[in-house]
Amino acid sequence: MEKTDEKVVLTASEKNRIRGKEALKASTVLQNIQKLKKEATSAQQALDNAVIKARAEGYSWVAIAAGLGVSPQGARQKYLRVTA
Repeated sequence: MEKTDEKVVLTASEKNRIRGKEALKASTVLQNIQKLKKEATSAQQALDNAVIKARAEGYSWVAIAAGLGVSPQGARQKYLRVTA
């Protein structure tokens, strides 16, 4: 790598190495997104199942909402689809 008049000039091999590292970094970031999406989907399914179980055991929307940190109306609106 040379410095000419405050500009950095990269050789072809340096450019290729940087591109390779950037591609690897991008690949890792995208793989992480996929992994987290799968984990989020799994967590949402577990939460849906917990709400279904709570309703089946007679817990009120008020109690479930408190566990979720939302209003009773919000809990009912979001989870009525999985408990009906």
